[in-house]
Parts: sequence; structure tokens; C-alpha cells
Amino acid sequence: MLRASVIVLFCAAVTSSVATAQNLCPAGVNSTKLICMLDQNIVLSNVVSGQSVAPFAGDFNGAFSGLNSAIGRQSTLLPSASPSSGITFAWDAVSKTFVATTDSYGPVLTDRAETIGRGRVFIGFSYQHFNFDALDGVNLRNMPVVLTQPDSVNPNDSSQMCSLNGDNVGSCGYVRDVIRTNNRIDLTVHQFTTYVSYGLTNRIDISVAIPIENMHMAISSDATMVNNSLANVHAFVSRPDCPDPCLQSSFLSSQNASGIGDITLRVKGIAWKGERSSLALGVDVRTPTGDQLNFLGAGAAGVRPFVNWSYHSRVSPHAVVGYEVNGSSLVAGDPTTGTKERLPSELTYGVGADTWLTKRISAAFDLIGQEVFQTTRSSVGTFTEPAPCTDSSCTSFASPNQDQALLLRSASYNVTSASIGGKVRPLSRLLLTGNILIQLNGNSGLRARYVPLFGASYTF
Repeated sequence: MLRASVIVLFCAAVTSSVATAQNLCPAGVNSTKLICMLDQNIVLSNVVSGQSVAPFAGDFNGAFSGLNSAIGRQSTLLPSASPSSGITFAWDAVSKTFVATTDSYGPVLTDRAETIGRGRVFIGFSYQHFNFDALDGVNLRNMPVVLTQPDSVNPNDSSQMCSLNGDNVGSCGYVRDVIRTNNRIDLTVHQFTTYVSYGLTNRIDISVAIPIENMHMAISSDATMVNNSLANVHAFVSRPDCPDPCLQSSFLSSQNASGIGDITLRVKGIAWKGERSSLALGVDVRTPTGDQLNFLGAGAAGVRPFVNWSYHSRVSPHAVVGYEVNGSSLVAGDPTTGTKERLPSELTYGVGADTWLTKRISAAFDLIGQEVFQTTRSSVGTFTEPAPCTDSSCTSFASPNQDQALLLRSASYNVTSASIGGKVRPLSRLLLTGNILIQLNGNSGLRARYVPLFGASYTF
């Protein structure tokens, strides 16, 4: 009955409908979606403008679109425990039955080539906590962003377009105003994942990984209005400690989101088996079941074929290499317009060894890497403000100010981490797992210094 239920669960996951988020980030609407927190930041909603002068808008999304994309992409890259690495069973010719092997219990975040055995069922559960602190080496607690005035029609001459790249003198001088902001972003994820694997044959396993995630995101901004136009047309909403025109203010916003993430389906089969070593081929299929606008999923399917090798001894080395291809998603595009772009492809790899310390305890160590190809990257550089006016008619200018600001570019990057963990077997078929993932290069992607993992699994 249990085995039949596992097969039904697996098939149901394959045929499940894709959850597609419908709400984007409409202007003037206070969205509850996490992806809209940066686009609709309250810095802009608290800007007031002179009569007939367009308010600040637009560029804030441009400055932080890399972070939106990185968070959404990272939801597909969160490492998780192997869906079948634990107690394995092998055919015993003497007893003519499948018996539990006496090898170590395998790696934690990578995998070994062996399958669990025909008719066997593996059920596992893991918890991981991610506390992100950097994006491409930029401290999330100190992210400078400069907001510029978008192009607008001259309120004094409807035939004239005021633009930073065109005529912005005279009555168009208000386009020179900017807002300097220093931002702190707190982002944490609690990930609870259930794994189910079933041995179709002695050489083929099918698996499903079902994550449930809770994400918390908070943004605080310290903002300063820079009156480059000398026109006092832009200011923050006044308050008792900052009378009109109010040129400085601080803002805070936070939201939580919880739900199912992207379900991953796996098929793995042993292609070659020697006396002590094995080579397996497999494929992971990620289904877009998570809410992409709340960073619970990627919003697009992904396919990752992989090759897995392992060797049996007191110290058992193993290696896995895969290449993932993804579809198009809003989190990689522009959620304010509904424009989708393709999520980046990536090469994933892991190499390490596991060893049994006693008959009930084993340890594992891995180097885990991801090469992400041609995606948005962030860095802090110099932003040159529009030159400030020196007179009220805005016909002469002083030297422009220079600010530190978040800059975006397209490039590939590598993420490398070390995984150190162990497994304990308190009962005949029960395993308890502990692991910590340690970042080795902190200047790539959305990173957390340490990621703890706790888990348990049982093989029937």
C-alpha cells in the first residue's frame, strides 16, 4: 500500500498544474507581493512634487532589478539534501534477499551513484535556514542607490520633453533633482523539504523533492533629496521634525510569504557497475509550482541532466556533474510590465568523500559549485549626478556631485561552497543528519555565510 502511494504521489507531481502568478506591480497599488517591495518602495510614495511637475518614478526598479532577479533565481539554487542518499540495499546471494549494506551512509548535499534497491522506499525530511547577507559581494545591509527623475513633459511647454539626455535647462531644470538612498535589506528563508524515492528496479530510482518555504524580507532606507534644480519642486512629505521642504527622511517596510516551492522530480539509473565503483545517469526536472512573485519559486521549468560516479571503500569518494537549462520567468524580467526573460543556465558540480566512523556513524565532506552563465550582476561604483544649477533660471551649472551607487552589468559567475556533515543511525533503518554549508567565495550571487541543515530519513 505504501509503495503504491509513493507511485501515485510521484505521478501526481508530474501532472500537477503550473502555478502562475497573476498580480504584477501596478503603479499606485500597494502590492503584497515580495517582488514588488523594491519597485514600490515607500521612499518614492512619500515624495511630493510641485504643481504640474512629474514625481520621481521608474528608475528605482531599474536599480534593484538585479536584486529581484537574484532572489528569484536563488530560490531555484538553494541546495537541498540528496533525495536518496542513505541506507542502501543489495542482493545477498546466500540469503537470497536484499540486505542493508555496511558502507557509509553517503553524502548530504550531493549524491552517490548507487540506487536504494528494487521495491524500497526512502522517505526523508530536512530543514535549512538561510540568512542572506551579500549580493555579488555587496553588503545587503549597506546598499547605496541613487534615484533619478524620469523623462517628463515640460509642464510649461507641453511640446517639450524634459530629459537628462536632452534639454534640461531653464524650466526643465527640475529633471536634475536626485534622491540619494542608503538601503538595508534583511532576507531570510526557512526551508522544509520532504523527499520520497522509490526503487523501480535494482538500477533505477524515481524521486520527488517537495519544499515548503517561509521567506521574510525587510527594507529600510535613509533618503536625502538633492535639490540640483534650486527650484524646490521635490521634497518628502513634511513632518513636525522636518518642515516643508523636507529633504531627508527614513522609511521601513517588511513582508512575509510562505508556501510550497518548486517541486523537483528525478529519475536516476546505474549505467555501469563494477566491483567497487558505479556510474549513474539521471535527470532532474524542476516544476514551477512555487509563487514566483513571492520568491517561492522560479516561475519557469528547469531540466538538469547529470552524471554521478562513486566508489566503495572505507573512505568512499564521489562526484556529480550536471547542466541545467531553464525557461523564461518574470523574476528574470520586469514584473512591472509582465516582461519575461530566460533564467540563466548553469553548470553544477560536486566532489567529495564520505566515510564510516563506526557502524552507526558516518561523516561526509563535499566541495559544491555552480557556474551561472550570463546573468545580471551587481557592484558598487561611482554615479555622477546631473550638474546642479547655480541660478534659479538653471542656465549655468556647478561641478556635478559624485555618489556611490549600485551598478548593474551582465556577466557569468561562480559559487563555491564547502559542505561538512554527518549521519547517525540510531535504529536499523532510521538516519539522523546534520550538516553545515560554508561559503568559500563571497563575491558571487546571493550568499549566506553559513547554512545549517538538520534532517531525518527512513528506508522501508
